[in-house]
Amino acid sequence: MLIKMLPVDERDHILDLASLMAIADKPILWDGKTYDEITTETSLDLITLEVSEDDRELIADLERSARMNSHFIFETRDLAGITNRLIEVFKKYPFTKMEHPNTRVRAATTLMTELIEKKNYDDPSIPKIFLYELFLVSLRDGKISGVEWALLKEFQRHHKLEDFIFDDLLERAETLNKEITSTISIILE
Repeated sequence: MLIKMLPVDERDHILDLASLMAIADKPILWDGKTYDEITTETSLDLITLEVSEDDRELIADLERSARMNSHFIFETRDLAGITNRLIEVFKKYPFTKMEHPNTRVRAATTLMTELIEKKNYDDPSIPKIFLYELFLVSLRDGKISGVEWALLKEFQRHHKLEDFIFDDLLERAETLNKEITSTISIILE
């Protein structure tokens, strides 16, 4: 929504962060099977995440928004790059712990830290725009998961955003999300 307010050279960065936010809590699949469905014939080397078509469309929409009114040529992206990076982090953990909530948080936070570690801004509005957009991505299903919350807090910590800013932007994102949901309900009645 506010991506167009970001400097053009930061728009790819928000797309990476939004992609991580969209997939961080998705189920891990081994050879296309969930942990409970694994058999002795399942290849444990074929790890993927169960990413929905809605998640792909969300990132595509954000990408279109980021590219609007830009004279720069951007590479078309999909979730594969961030997904593969997150899977590589998961592979550092024991197989039996990959689906554990604490492991999910640690793995996603590790990748978030890698993505933001060299990003510091003189303009204080830039991390606020990022945070607001990340709230909107997190709220797409109506609630913020534990993994998403940890990522949002890590972003806040890195950019030294005060709690009242975090809370205010969250409240505004929740309000917008409720209004959009209500509007869609009215339209579909």
